[in-house]
Amino acid sequence: MRIVPHKDFLIDFYSEEQKSTINSFIDELRNDAPFITCHTSGSTGSPKAIRISKEALVLSAENTIGFFDLKPKYKASLCISVDFIAGKMMLVRALIGGMHLEVYRANASIGDHLLPSDFIALFPIQLQGIMNTRGGLAKLKQCRNILIGGAQISKELEKELIKNKITVYQSYGMTETVSHIALKKTGYLQETHYKAIEGVSFKTLDDCLIIHYPKMSTTVIKTNDLVELKDAHHFKWIGRNDFVINSGGYKISPEIIEDKIQTILSNEILLTGINDSEFGEKVGLIIKGTKDSINIRKADLKSILHPYEIPKMVTFISSFERTSNGKLDRKKTASKIKKSAWQILL
Repeated sequence: MRIVPHKDFLIDFYSEEQKSTINSFIDELRNDAPFITCHTSGSTGSPKAIRISKEALVLSAENTIGFFDLKPKYKASLCISVDFIAGKMMLVRALIGGMHLEVYRANASIGDHLLPSDFIALFPIQLQGIMNTRGGLAKLKQCRNILIGGAQISKELEKELIKNKITVYQSYGMTETVSHIALKKTGYLQETHYKAIEGVSFKTLDDCLIIHYPKMSTTVIKTNDLVELKDAHHFKWIGRNDFVINSGGYKISPEIIEDKIQTILSNEILLTGINDSEFGEKVGLIIKGTKDSINIRKADLKSILHPYEIPKMVTFISSFERTSNGKLDRKKTASKIKKSAWQILL
């Protein structure tokens, strides 16, 4: 199957970094092969190669184009590597939608060069980078539609968006679903639940999300994402089942507790399970920063956490490990902590 570019499709390279890769991918889209090969991000395990049909690429692109009402000759910004499905889909959307695609370096330092556009997709770390750049806020406010993927926006970044009256769309999806299959507004105009795109419905199994997308796949897609299901088309994301801490039979979702703690602590944090002979696991709190600059005590947490949720141990770290697309790598970060580095949280 060949994907033929729309007559109005144009591409401008503001960085040569991805030029050869992009041109090769366009050639791949235009050949007769029915599939392309993509690699998963590796955020919860080793990256793996999967085949995606070109029909699925077109279906996903058309859903996004329709949702955001994107028109031919609109400007779109590609700031994500086309090694990822998010970057590939920005290119496919522009190509079949006849948009004018502006290609930038695929890193966090794009604020100085970025031009306002009708549609831009970013990782949270890139969004933060733009907001920290002089003039970046003004550029973001001139972007008509901002799509965020790859990871959840932190509470701290969400507060900055609200303060500056910027609304973005947080996406939910994965390589297997060919980019996002659910969206929610966050920032200035907030929504609590993700809403399914057209043709997608949800159910749960052991509180984990099950995706039914018959136009894309004849089988359901089982995930490890813990959710609260509102109905067949709306859910609230809770966290990853992979990272649940089982302390004495009490199951703790780190992402929920991290959000609560960050109402009183602005530093980046991570909760992890520490092997314990009595409880099986006890809750450990990893804080980005130094012990001398951060003062947090158990008493500070008693008003916002259940006794079982309060971390027993704490440690401090200069930086967190991340995957190549900016996601927090929880397992690698936790594995850096030596047993002797943990201290009792008083």
